[in-house]
Amino acid sequence: MIARRNIYIKLLSAHLVVAVCFVMAACIPEPLEVEGIPVVQPQIVVNTQIIPDQSLVVLLTKSFGALDANEDSDAQELLDQIAVEDATVTISNTQQTYNLTALGSGIYGGVFIPFAAGEEYTLHVASETLGEVRATTTVKPMISFDDIEAELYFDGYDDTLVQVIYTLTDPMEKNWYMLNVQHIERAELIEDALNPRSFMRLLDDVEFDGPKYGEAFRAFQRDFHAGDTVAVFLSNISEEYYNFMKLRLDNRFSFIEYLSEPVNYPSNVEGGKGFFNLYVPDIRTFVLEEQ
Repeated sequence: MIARRNIYIKLLSAHLVVAVCFVMAACIPEPLEVEGIPVVQPQIVVNTQIIPDQSLVVLLTKSFGALDANEDSDAQELLDQIAVEDATVTISNTQQTYNLTALGSGIYGGVFIPFAAGEEYTLHVASETLGEVRATTTVKPMISFDDIEAELYFDGYDDTLVQVIYTLTDPMEKNWYMLNVQHIERAELIEDALNPRSFMRLLDDVEFDGPKYGEAFRAFQRDFHAGDTVAVFLSNISEEYYNFMKLRLDNRFSFIEYLSEPVNYPSNVEGGKGFFNLYVPDIRTFVLEEQ
């Protein structure tokens, strides 16, 4: 059971790293030789994820400017530079406070936290070098796939994609969804996640016709092969986070805007950046087979 939990934590840690590090693609701009620009103090950037066995993973990085990186920057070295390693991290509800453990690379984790849908939690981060941030959110109920298949798809040219076919049952209340397809290297989950090739799809259920919804889509941000392992995530997210991620998705190739100080995206983190979320994804893994 412990080994299984460690695998889950690594997998979700990788998922969090993807959410932040897809900005580290090859088109990071060339450094510019300019003078007289005031130095903007870095802020703590928060990303979080809970998983079905009541574990929590928090990724803490610090914001940085477009002039701090260039096309030759190494993704792992850059992550090491922006990871917040000196923080004390707690999460609390009205009954109890839970201390999170530093796991390295800016990742903090906690287990056996009894998250319940509709319950409010507050995250508190205290860093000796970057100060304190707080954020409060409500646990979102988990929504699972009814059925799902993932298979190789040949586009008729040179690329091999993953085609995902799924159905879900959409509850009566208003909902927003995020789907991710991530290539998984079992031996190097974190390292593989640093490669910014995670596919993301966002859905607003205003587009649904009735409680049952199904579709097929193709993940196109890498060339997949038979034998590859992929994970497909379905997450029920808040409207605020949906809008936050939609801006990121719309501007994912505008790296100057993304990296510039300050980051002009909405945030529920007081004194920092990023987003504090408590949603549980339904995660399905597939080994792709030759068609």
